[in-house]
Amino acid sequence: MTRIKLMGGMLAVILVAAPTFAKQSMYGLPALSRADFNRLAAAAGVPVLWALDEGQIGIPEPAELVGLGVLEGSTPFVADGKLTPAFEKLYRRLVEAKRLEVVRKELDQGIPTLVRTDLSRLRPAEKLMVGHILKAADKIEALFQKQMATDELGKDGTLADAESAALFARNQGPWCMAPQTERDPFCNALSDFPQRKWGPYPMDMEHNLELCDLLASQANSDKLLDPFTVVRKTDEGLVAVPLIEEYQAEMTAIAADLDLAAKAATAAGEKAFARYLTAAAKSFRTGDWLGADEAWSVMNSRNSRWYLRIAPDETYWDLCQAKAGFHVSFALIDRSALALQDQLTKLRSQMEKSLGEIAPAYKPRSVKFSMPDFIEIIVNSGNSRSPLGATIGQSLPNWGKVANEGRGRTVVMSNLYTDPDSQALAKTRAALMLEDETLALYSTDKRVALIDIILHEATHNLGPHSDSKIDGKDPRQIFGGPVATVLEELKAQTGAWFYTELLRKAGVISDLEAKQIYTHALAWSFGHLSQGLFAPNGNPKPYSQLSAIQVGFLVDAGALAWVDTVDSATGQTVGKFKLDYEKVPAAVSDLMAKVVTIKATGDTAAAKELIDRYVVGDGAKNVHQQEIAQRYLEFSKGTLVYSIDFGK
Repeated sequence: MTRIKLMGGMLAVILVAAPTFAKQSMYGLPALSRADFNRLAAAAGVPVLWALDEGQIGIPEPAELVGLGVLEGSTPFVADGKLTPAFEKLYRRLVEAKRLEVVRKELDQGIPTLVRTDLSRLRPAEKLMVGHILKAADKIEALFQKQMATDELGKDGTLADAESAALFARNQGPWCMAPQTERDPFCNALSDFPQRKWGPYPMDMEHNLELCDLLASQANSDKLLDPFTVVRKTDEGLVAVPLIEEYQAEMTAIAADLDLAAKAATAAGEKAFARYLTAAAKSFRTGDWLGADEAWSVMNSRNSRWYLRIAPDETYWDLCQAKAGFHVSFALIDRSALALQDQLTKLRSQMEKSLGEIAPAYKPRSVKFSMPDFIEIIVNSGNSRSPLGATIGQSLPNWGKVANEGRGRTVVMSNLYTDPDSQALAKTRAALMLEDETLALYSTDKRVALIDIILHEATHNLGPHSDSKIDGKDPRQIFGGPVATVLEELKAQTGAWFYTELLRKAGVISDLEAKQIYTHALAWSFGHLSQGLFAPNGNPKPYSQLSAIQVGFLVDAGALAWVDTVDSATGQTVGKFKLDYEKVPAAVSDLMAKVVTIKATGDTAAAKELIDRYVVGDGAKNVHQQEIAQRYLEFSKGTLVYSIDFGK
C-alpha cells in the first residue's frame, strides 16, 4: 500500500454529512452568492446590483435587481417582471469569472517541484529500453484517465483558457483536489461543471457512497468489488467485467511496449529486469497478475540497477476504494543504504513475532518480504502521479499469492523532498505545531525521514494485511473498503512508531534518532490533518484519519500534550504539542496491539469505536485538527514535474 483512499451488513463509513454545495441556479450552474454577484458585476463594469435576497434565497429575482446610474427606462436585465436573456448571458459570464478565480486558487496550492534525472551516460541499449518504458508510461496515463472517466472530457474545446488546461493536466481531470478548493462547487476546469464519475461503474447510475452500499449488498459482491474488475449493467443485473475485457486494446498496446523494453533490457545485460518486463507484458495480455508479481518480487537492489512497477495496484482514488488503478513508478536503484537494509532484514522475523506478543489474538506467520529498496524516481504516471504531493514509500502487491505469502516488495523514494527548499518548508510547518523542546528534536536529516518511511512500509508486510481472510472474507468485505483502508494505513504508521523502540534496543538507531523519528512521524501527521478528514464524496481520507487516531490516542495516554507557549514571531500565547518521549513506547505498543487485534479478529464494533472516538467523537477535540488546518493554510504542496536528460 502507498503512504501519502461496501458496506450493507458491514461496518459503514464513519458518518459525517456529505459536503453541502451551493444551490443550483436556474441555469443549471453553481449559484453565485449575492456578494460574489455584485463584486464580479462591478469588476466587469456592469451597472446592476443584486440589492436584496428575500424570495428564493440564493437565487436572483427580477424585483431584487437594481440598475445603477441614470437609467433610460428599466435595466436591460428585467422586462415585464421577468429576467431577460441578457441576464442569463450576464449570469453565465459572472459564473465563468468566479470559476476562473477558483481554478487559479486551486493551482496556487501546488508548487512545481523538480525531479530531474541525468541519463545521458546510458548505453544505447539502455536508452532504447528507457524509451519504450516511457512510451508505456504515457499509455498507462491514458488508461488511468479512462478509469477516472476523464478521457473524453474537454475535447470539445471547453478547455479554452490556459489555467483550466493546466488544472486538467495536473489533476488528470477537471475536478479540484487541493484542501482549500476541493469542496468549492465553482472549482472545475470545465465551464459546464460535469459531476464526478468513476469509470469502473455504470455511467447511468448516481456515483455516490450509496452505490458502494448497493454493490456490497449484491449476491455477487465479491466479484463486483474485486480490484481487477469493472461493474457493468446488463439485462441480468450488475455484473463484474475483468479489466482485460474492458481495456483489452489499451492493455495489449502497453504489452507491446513492454516486450520491446524487455528485448532492449536483455541486450543491456539486465536479466532480472528483462524477466519482469516480459512477465508484465504477459499479465497485460491475460489480466493475470501473478506472473508479473512473482518476477517483480525477486528483483532487488543487487540484481538490477532499475526499478519499475507497472500494474493496477492502489484503490484510494476510487469511489468505493475498491478498484485498482493503473500506474507506473519508474526509477533508478539507490544503493547508498544497503547496509541499513541488511540490518533491518535481520530483524524481520522479530518484528513479526512481536505482534503476536502484544496481540495474542494474532498468530505470527513466516515472513519473507524484502526490506525496502531505496529508489530515485525518474517518472510517475497514471495513479502514481499525484496532483499534490507524492508517494514516498510503497509496499506491493496488495493482493494475491505473493502478498499472502509475505513476499512483497517495499521501496522508499529517496530523491523526493530532500532539496533545501522542501526541508526548510518542512521545518517551518513543524514549528507552527511543536513547542520548543519538541521542535528541537525535529530533524531534516535524510536518514531519520527514511527510517520513518521504511518502518511504515515494512509494517504493511507484517501482521494481518490487505488480503488476510477471516472465515473466507477479506478486510474489505468485513469492514468495508474505506474503513479497511484506514485500518491498514493506521497499522502501518503505528508500526513506524512501534518498531522505532525495537530498532533502538537492537542498536540500529541511537536514543537521539529514536526521538527524532517520533517527532518526524508526528509532524507527518500534522500535514495530513491539515487536509481535512473526509473527501468531498464523504469517504474518509485514510492518512488524515489515522493521524487523528494517533494524535488523540497519544494525548489520552499522556505521551502527548497540548500546552500554551509564547510564539516567538508574534509574542502571542498559542497552543502547541509537546511529546513526552519516555511515555511514547508504551502508548504506541497499546495502540498497535489494539489495531492488530481488530484486524486479526474482524472486530467491526471495536474498529468503529476506535475511529469514531478520534474522528467525530469526544476524543476529536484533543486532535486540534482545525487549528492545524488553519495554521497550514498559507503553505502550498509540491507538485512533481519531471525532466529527463538523454544527452545528445
